[in-house]
Amino acid sequence: MTSRERLLAATRRQPVDYVPCCMPFNPLSAAQRRGHSWNFPWAPGATTAQQLAYQVEELGLDQVVHLGCTVSQAAPGVESEVRLDGDVLHKTFHTPAGDLHAAVRVNEMWPHGQDIPFHSDFNIGHFVEPWLQTEGDLAALLQLQQPLPETQARANAVRAVEGARALAGQWDLATVASVGTGLTGALQLFGATELCLMIVEQPALVEAYVEHEHQLNLLALRSLAGLGVDMVRRNGFYETADFYGPAMLERFLGDRLRAERDAAHAGGMLMTYTVNTGVMPILDYLAGLGLDAHCGIDLACDGVVPAQVRDKLAPTSSLWTGPSSTYHLWNGPEPTREAVRLTFEVMGRTGLVLSPCVSAHSIMPWESTLAMVDEWKRLR
Repeated sequence: MTSRERLLAATRRQPVDYVPCCMPFNPLSAAQRRGHSWNFPWAPGATTAQQLAYQVEELGLDQVVHLGCTVSQAAPGVESEVRLDGDVLHKTFHTPAGDLHAAVRVNEMWPHGQDIPFHSDFNIGHFVEPWLQTEGDLAALLQLQQPLPETQARANAVRAVEGARALAGQWDLATVASVGTGLTGALQLFGATELCLMIVEQPALVEAYVEHEHQLNLLALRSLAGLGVDMVRRNGFYETADFYGPAMLERFLGDRLRAERDAAHAGGMLMTYTVNTGVMPILDYLAGLGLDAHCGIDLACDGVVPAQVRDKLAPTSSLWTGPSSTYHLWNGPEPTREAVRLTFEVMGRTGLVLSPCVSAHSIMPWESTLAMVDEWKRLR
């Protein structure tokens, strides 16, 4: 089988010549790497093609080529300004619906310089004032994220897919389109504590944001349909019981995720979903989503019972899982090898894509990554 054929078959829970291994590599920001060495065998400035060449040709991995699809734009007349007041950075967008403002405290751990992006995990620990607090804030955000006309969104998708497929074709790799962040993106806009409170106290505001984002996701999926993209990856990293109960997740996300799944399938794409921790109380909910794959469930987290994860999810979804970034890769080759062995023992070979949970980091021991690859080749 080619790498693409193998990965797609495994994701569909079909027979494969051997279990594929797909490894996301996270370079981390310069702030995150401070005080640590760079341990990847390619330079920090290496191109995607250079990185893939090493990962595929030297390590033998079944990598994917990622792409995005721009489907929104700011309304005419929107302007922005940034100012630094002591150690507090302010950013304001002036829109026809009013101002949208956020502020963060800047220190040596702030990686974004003189900018405050909408979607960054670093917002959470640095927010002095989050982006979204009121209905007025959401109205202003919608001015910055107005849906493109279908023809323009489709043209953007065609260009993105052409570039990704040209790169993937060098090694016959699968392509994956990133579409949707849901409550993960909401958490980066509202703030973590603030969103958890708001989902109880002001659910209509959260519902309005999630619906807005859902409609953009559907536009992206329509734009990508039939272009030969293999899979969609939905970011559900913070859509778990770490923050919400299963009834909350079903209310805000359930039908929307199933609709996005159906749209992906209608466009010839598999629907995969990133989820990392906080899964045990929501296994029934996750199974009810009917997604093609759950990617990144950390089997080593406190309270996780791998066999229960398998029993609930594996009948309908493939599992992209394996050694934990936090508990195994950080701790060296032998814990990593043990984790690979446990993954094969518990999950079996049907519907398994061996993958670190959720990525190998540039500051982790490279020997751990090599041990993971070596053990995979021995057991696959």
